[in-house]
This record gives sequence, C-alpha cells and structure tokens, in this order.
Amino acid sequence: MGPWFIAPLDDAGDGRVTLDALESHHAVRVLRVMTSDPITVTDGQGTAARCVVTDIAGGTVVARVLETTTFRRDRPQLVVYQGAAKGKKLDGVVGQLAQIGVTRLSVFRSNRSIARWDPEKERRLVDRWTTIARSAAKQSRSAFIMETGGLLDWRRFVAEIAREPHALVPWEGADEPLRDHLSDRAERIALVIGPEGGLGTDEAEALRAAGGRLVSLGPRILRTELAPVAAATAGLYH
Repeated sequence: MGPWFIAPLDDAGDGRVTLDALESHHAVRVLRVMTSDPITVTDGQGTAARCVVTDIAGGTVVARVLETTTFRRDRPQLVVYQGAAKGKKLDGVVGQLAQIGVTRLSVFRSNRSIARWDPEKERRLVDRWTTIARSAAKQSRSAFIMETGGLLDWRRFVAEIAREPHALVPWEGADEPLRDHLSDRAERIALVIGPEGGLGTDEAEALRAAGGRLVSLGPRILRTELAPVAAATAGLYH
C-alpha cells in the first residue's frame, strides 16, 4: 500500500491524483518516494485510493489511481469535548485521539480552566490541531481525518451537550462505571473530559441537567491529557 497522503480525489476522474506542495515535499524529501513507488491517497472523508507514482517533475508528485475503496466510520461515532489545558497538552490529546478513531474533538472553557486564549491564539491553535490530526490520520492509515473545533464558552458548550443523544461525563464524584453506560445501540457517543482543575460540582450538575450522564473511570484521578484517551479507548473497545 505504501505511505499514506491526503489529497482531494474529486479530480481523479482522469485516473490521476496530484499531491499539493506540502504533501509532495513530505513524500519526496522526507519519505524519499520515487517514480513507480506505491502510495495510498485519501481524501480524509472515507475514500482511499491505491496508487502508483508516475511523475515527480518539479517536486510535485503525480500518481495514477489503481483502485479506490470507500470506508464507513465506526459505530458508534465517538466525539470528545475536552476542557481547555495549558501549554501543549492538547497537542498530544489531538494526535492520540485522531489515531484511535475519534470523529471530532471540541475544546471548552469552564470555571477551573487554567488556559486563557485570545481569538488570534485560538485561531493558531485550531490550525495546529488540524495539522496534527492530518498527520495522525496518515500515520495510522485512516481514511478519516478527525475534526477539530474552536474554543467553546461554557454556555455554548452546555447547549451542545443538550443536543447530544448520548453524552457521558467522567467525573471524580460519580459512582456508576463508564461501562454501564456504553450502549450497543448508540450511533454517537459524546465524552466530556474536565480541564486540569476538574469539573466543579455545580458544573457537573449543570451537565447532568443538560442530559449528560455522570460516570466513573475508576478510583484513580487521571490527568486531563490522559483521561480522554482512556475513556475513548474504553468506548471503542466496547
């Protein structure tokens, strides 16, 4: 199958696909792809094409499509709402969740969130997370790129949880195990992970009132960058 790259496949009607400058640079300069090498190109939305490189003129990679495959997302789809964290902690969360198959990651601000971002920094962060998610899709050979959203304030975040058909909120004050609420029939499961300072009691109750189910990940208190990976992995395994 060769290494994976991301490019639109809409224009592959003539049987050829062209990698953009960034993907071509990665192919030629980093992975040392050469003419006649096999590669796989995905559009990040569920379609992957098995290809063979035909031309690298000017550093731009052009490949001939041999076969295309359309994949379906896993069911249930997992989406994660992650409390804002400082530094680059969320970079690791994005990369790991994208690798294991989470559909979307949104970040929210709560009372105990330590991180505070202005609109310009938020824009840069979302751009960086998008790049990380793309890289993780290629590394894990996924035909889907995890979506990354902007920062949600508390009111908008709670409103989104109210619209989720099956929202689970791991919280240190909960008694019911996560596994007891992983429905086999759910088409979509939302996981809510608190920030570094955790969710306050009033916040947890507000999420419960919005339809979220308070659940436990066990007796240990996990860091905010580990909890989403543990919860999402448990959900995918179930």
